[in-house]
Parts: sequence; C-alpha cells; structure tokens
Amino acid sequence: MDSAEIRHALIGARTVPEGRERTRRLETLAAAARGGVDRAAEAEVLLELVQAYTHAGERDLAPIAIVRLLRVFDEHPDATAELSRSVHWYMKWMTSDLIDNPAVPLGTVRRWFDELESRYRTAGYSLRPVLKLRSVLARDLGAHQEAARLRALALDAPRDEMTDCEACECNWSGSLSASMGQDVDALRRWAPVLDGRRRCAHEPHRVTAHALLPLVSTGDFDAARAAHLTGYPLVKGVLGLRHAVAQHIEFCALTGNEARGLDILNEHLDWLSDRGADANLRVEFLAGVCVLLRRLVALGRGDMRVGEHAAAVLLSQLTTEIDELCARYDARNGTDSVGVAVRARLDRGPLVDHLPLGIRAVADLRSPLRPTASRTDAGQRPDAERLAEWAVARLAVDPAGAEQRLRRALEAGASVLPAEQLARLSSLLVTAISGQRGRESALADAALVAAWRWEPLSAADSVHHTLVAARAYHRAERHAEAAALFEQPLAPVSGSSGQFVPGSVIPYPPAEIALIRRQFGESLNALNRYRDAAAQFAEAARLIDADPQQRELTAELVHAEAAALSVSGRDADALVGYLRAADLFAALERVGPRARSLRSAAWLQFWGGESVTSAQRVGLATMRALLEDLERLAHTAASPEIRGELLQTRRQLDTMREEANAL
Repeated sequence: MDSAEIRHALIGARTVPEGRERTRRLETLAAAARGGVDRAAEAEVLLELVQAYTHAGERDLAPIAIVRLLRVFDEHPDATAELSRSVHWYMKWMTSDLIDNPAVPLGTVRRWFDELESRYRTAGYSLRPVLKLRSVLARDLGAHQEAARLRALALDAPRDEMTDCEACECNWSGSLSASMGQDVDALRRWAPVLDGRRRCAHEPHRVTAHALLPLVSTGDFDAARAAHLTGYPLVKGVLGLRHAVAQHIEFCALTGNEARGLDILNEHLDWLSDRGADANLRVEFLAGVCVLLRRLVALGRGDMRVGEHAAAVLLSQLTTEIDELCARYDARNGTDSVGVAVRARLDRGPLVDHLPLGIRAVADLRSPLRPTASRTDAGQRPDAERLAEWAVARLAVDPAGAEQRLRRALEAGASVLPAEQLARLSSLLVTAISGQRGRESALADAALVAAWRWEPLSAADSVHHTLVAARAYHRAERHAEAAALFEQPLAPVSGSSGQFVPGSVIPYPPAEIALIRRQFGESLNALNRYRDAAAQFAEAARLIDADPQQRELTAELVHAEAAALSVSGRDADALVGYLRAADLFAALERVGPRARSLRSAAWLQFWGGESVTSAQRVGLATMRALLEDLERLAHTAASPEIRGELLQTRRQLDTMREEANAL
C-alpha cells in the first residue's frame, strides 16, 4: 500500500465503532504500513492503534505498539517531527496502562517511568503527569501516604500541553482520597466535575460512578440518585468503562435496588465471559457483580438464574476468578493491598434499606411478606393515624404544617401500617409539598418514595408519581435526571422501530400526556438529544391532533418537532414541519408564531435543494410573501407584536439577499 492508500484506510478504520473490529483493521494496516516507505504514515497508524487498544479494553497489547512507535520516532526524527506531541502524549497513557497490567514486573514499570521522565525533560514538558503516575502506583501498592505526597507534588507542578485535563485530574485526585476512606475529601476533589464546571470526553462518566457510594455514605441521597440517573446512561455498554458499570451495579446492590442492579447486569451479561479483557477492568467489573450476587444470596435468591447459572453458582465461579486476579497483582506488587481492598469491597453490607431511584426494574425481588411489628411498634399506629388525620384536614390551608405531620406519621407508622396506607400517606406528602413554591427537589424525592411504595400495589399510581418527580426535575432544570425518569414510561418500546408505549399505560388523558411528552422533549433538547426530542414532540402532537380544543398546543408541538429535526440535520423533514406549523398558527390567527415558522422554513428552502439558484429563489419568495403579509397587517391591525415581527422579517430578508449576492 502506498501512503495515500494507508491514510485512506486509516480514515475508514476511524469510522468503525470502538472494539475488536477496529483494532483488527488497524493491526492489519500497521503490518501493511511497516512494509511501506512512509514512516510518518506508519507512525500515524501506530498512534491510532495504541488509542484503539485503550478504548477496546485491550491495553495489554498497547506496549508492543508504543515500543514500535518510539523506534520509528527515534530512527526517523525528520519524518515524524510533526507527531512529537502525540507520541509523548500516548507514551504517557501507555505507561499508565503498565501499572494496571499484572504481567508487567514492577521493575519494568519503574524503568518506563524513568524513560517517560527523561523524554519529558528533554522535550521541555512539565513532570506533572509523571508525578501523577508515580502517585497512582504508590496507591496501588498500598503506600497511601507516599501516594498523597506525590499527588501534592504533582498538583504543585506547572500545567502544560502534556497535562491531563482538569476533569481527569479531579478524577485521579479524588480517587486517591476515596481509596484512603476519606469520602468527604474525595467528594470535594470531585466537585468541579459533579457540579458541571469541568467536562471532557471521559468525565463525568467515571467520576459520577466513583462518587455513588461516597455520596450515600455521607448522607447526600439526592445527589447519589442523581449521579446514578445521569451517570449510568453515559457508561452503559462502553467496554473501556466496565469498572464504572460495575460501580453502578454495586450502588444498586447496596441501596436496596438489587432488582435494578440485576437489570444492569443482564444488559452486560456477555462481559462475564470475556476473560480476554484487561486484568484491572476484569477484576473491577467482577467485584461489582459479586457484590450484587452476594446480596441476592443474602436475600434468599441464590437460585435465581443470572445468565446460564444460578446466582450462588455464578458467585462461586466469579469469586474464584477474582481471587486469582488479586493474587497475580499482589505477587507482582509484593504486597497484599489489592486483595485486601477487593475483599473489603465484597464484604461491604447495605448502606441504606432502600433509596428510591424511580426506575422500575424488570425483576421483583421484594419479599411479599411484611415484617411483624413488635408490641412497642404496634402502639405507634394510633399516633400515626392521628397525625395523618390532622394533616389531611389542614392540607389545603397549611401545606407546610401538613407536610411535617405526614412525615411524622410515616416515621411512626413505617413498621405498623399496611402497605397501602403507607403508600397513600406518601401520596399525601407529595400533595403537601407540591403546594409549596420552590420545593422541586423535595417534591421529586417524596414522589419517588411514593412511586416505590405504590409499585407492588398499583402500576398506574407508581407511574404517576414517577412522572411527578420527572416533571419536578424538569422545572428545576435538572434535565438529565428528568429525562432518565421520563424515559421508561415515555420512550419507544425497545426494538419497535419507534413505536411508543401505549398511552393507556400512563394514567392521564391524552392532552396531559402530550404536555408531559413536551416536557420530556424539552429536557432531551437541553441534553442535545435532538432526534429523541423530535420523536417526543411528534408523538405528543399525534395524541391530540384530532382534538379541536388542543389546536394551539398541536401547533406548538409541530413547531418544536421541526426545530429539533433541523438541529439534528433532518432539514427536509424540518421544512415540512415548519410549513405545517405555519398553517396551524395561521388558522389560530397567531401572527408571531406563524412568522417565526415561515422564517425558519424560508432559510431551510434557501440552503436546501439540488439547485442553488432555485433554492435561493424559493427561500426568498417565502420570506417576501411573509413580509407582504406583515405589512398588510401593520396597516390594518398594528400592534407591538406585528411591528416586531415585521422588523425581524425585514432584517432577515436583507441578510438573505446579501447571502444570495455573495454566492
């Protein structure tokens, strides 16, 4: 293959999803490039191969490629000079991977540290990344004080282009604190990622997973739930983030959400048989899975099928493999730190009885029997009922006071009242909080508890309260959490090519469901999920299309769908939607919305079509026709709205003419 063919094939390989297929292509291409004469092309392929190994969970293979890359780089400095930054960058990542590979002796790891430090000094780069790697190794060896000392040195060293981004550094810095049992300090170091100030291609995916249990341990249950609802979709199915998926499984197992954890495990069952995965990813994933399996056994569900085996049998098999992997690390490291840490993780018991998540699990692991109340507890039933009666009487006039009484009633009656009575009290608490302004977070929390209490009693009531929580998050602009809760009752049925869950599943009339779907679509828009948003707006409009009482809402939904389609690149469909919305608004005599729809349609016409000239002509014609309509209205029924739309249309028509002349 010549240079052009190699680079063309490299572009093609980059379009293949991350995984074994991409690495196979790149391995073949690297072999072909080795036989060619273009050393720069060979180096480019090797760089891509190193990156592919990392993302496919095959980091054990990266050192072979990086050694070859360094040889090409050193022997052909003129040809590879432009790749110097990339070579130094990926050498850092490969050196990091050596720490995680128990097959690489410690002496070899340390020699690579020294080689990396030497090359960075020669190239004039900061030693901050090298100090960070030395800190990571010290942590894995159990030398936590030395790891903390090196972390301080690293964070004091200057940042430069070889330094990891701030989000990734937050991850590393906080993870060391977490490994030392310093949850509060870990959360402080992760805060820039958790609160959205720092983002990158890898974060907040990992940090939200790492933070799950520390958040629960420190009592921040709302943030823990948010981290799961927003974080799990980011890591689901990602090979290189198996450890993060395992942390979500473990979180569910230790917060009374074993059924949810089992659902997540069932989505990743094929990973259980992937013994070729990187050792560190393998042991991290299996450890999280075994925490769940131990909980299933403790709940008396050891005979439940998980993949091909009963939970208890699978637990035994995976525990044996974990012990073997830990033994490899400890033998390499000369310490027992890895084995001790993993055993502590496996032995950890539940952190709370139940943390409602709002996600309905496929499996129902709850015991059908309620615990028998003691005589002392039984005496609290009259108190609970008396508090509830007072709260109901005051609910309309004093919602805050009713909330206090209902919380006390739920606390007093937790172990003595029938399940349905507890569920009804939880619903009343939701009503009390909803009557108070600015309580969206508290409302969502109470609604999720109510949804959980209703789940075994009434699917409709459970869905209703989940949607109450989702709408509260939506109003609070916590869109990731809102979308996660809206998703289950409102998203398309899996594998149904876009067919939606029947409206009868949701206990509301069509117009109310349409409003909820609009809120779901708005949250999806806020998350840049425009295609999904368009689907929600379209389904909402379909639900009420035949209702003459909902024509204005229908028009707004059609316009919203068109806007989402346009942003997602489906211009032809967006144009149809904008024109339909304009017609609907015209029938309602809504001047402003009609004008906005037509202006958007005009721009799509202007830039669309196979013929540039004809497309411009159509777009200009639409804009002129709108201008004429507005000018007539300005003479016969002038208003601030009409004058504003007239001014905006004139400006956009002038801009469109300038664009046409420039072309």
